[in-house]
Amino acid sequence: MLFDPRPKECRAELFNREKELKVLSRYMVSGSPIILCLGIRRVGKTSVLKVFLSESNRPYIYVDARRLSEFGYSKQGFYRLLSEEFTRIGGRFALITEYLKNIKGVSIAGYGVEFNWKNRELSFSSILTKMNEYAEDGKTTFIVAIDEAQDLRFLRGYRRIDLAQILAYSYDNLKRVKFILAGSEVGLLYKFLGFNSPASPLYGRVRDEVVIERFNREKSVKFLEAGFKEANVKVSKNIIENVVEVLDGIPGWLTYFGYKFIQSRRLNMLDQIIREAENIALNELRKLRTFSPLYIHILRAVSLGFNRWSTIRKTVEAWTGRHVPSKTLYSLLNNLVDMSILAKVNGKYVFLDPIYRRASKTL
Repeated sequence: MLFDPRPKECRAELFNREKELKVLSRYMVSGSPIILCLGIRRVGKTSVLKVFLSESNRPYIYVDARRLSEFGYSKQGFYRLLSEEFTRIGGRFALITEYLKNIKGVSIAGYGVEFNWKNRELSFSSILTKMNEYAEDGKTTFIVAIDEAQDLRFLRGYRRIDLAQILAYSYDNLKRVKFILAGSEVGLLYKFLGFNSPASPLYGRVRDEVVIERFNREKSVKFLEAGFKEANVKVSKNIIENVVEVLDGIPGWLTYFGYKFIQSRRLNMLDQIIREAENIALNELRKLRTFSPLYIHILRAVSLGFNRWSTIRKTVEAWTGRHVPSKTLYSLLNNLVDMSILAKVNGKYVFLDPIYRRASKTL
């Protein structure tokens, strides 16, 4: 179902992403050990990734790094997610457990796999080494797919896991292991990996990138038309074009509109659905206040057209009644760019998502 609000897992439900799937397949066969799958929120990265994995016929684990927040971004939480994934694949790729059982700190019961994170001899690199041996013997590739991978930077706890070091080790030594790292906060993902930082173990390493773009106007219209046809719902061309004008080709928001419209079957739902989407974005943006209240003022200023550095500063100072140091403003603006909320274009800061721009006006 094209308008299913959940990430897609089969090609039939994925609209117009054949090119991206083909590129991922090519990189998997002959590309770098690290593949980045990049794009802004709700553009469809997770759907592309999940469809690719389901079709690859290769053993893989899929970790959504956002789930680490449930465990306080701890080492324990990371190994809990690994346990779940290796248990999941144990039924289909039964031989994997034979390779894992020789690692100290690993318990096997049937297809169930448990990693004892307290065991000092257990390490993620030792698990990957065994998966490399498994893949070598089976003449395949073992895939480690991590969604919202920029959240790995929060991993902490006793004997902290340094994923950048592990990635570098795997890159150099494990020829049958490949990482696919998906991220919506592109700048933060780059900083975490440090490809351009001499201090990073990944400095100078070649990586492949697949950028998931928003739909253009024509594809957006075709997507909505196909979704409504699939649901046997007739919608006028005028309504579809109005939706595309507002939502600017972001598949997640187009899907949200289609799903809600089908549920209500009311022709006057456009404004209400857009308000609901704005409220979702608003709740996400308000979380930034935890880190600095100035984020809220900056976003509102940009949304109202005060989008150059100097006008942002003047506006924020007028609203707060206090001086904002240049260093502070630069840092916060750069963070918003790294989080893929804003982009800097020809000296102006602009929103990457029109719904976030509309929501920011009400902050």
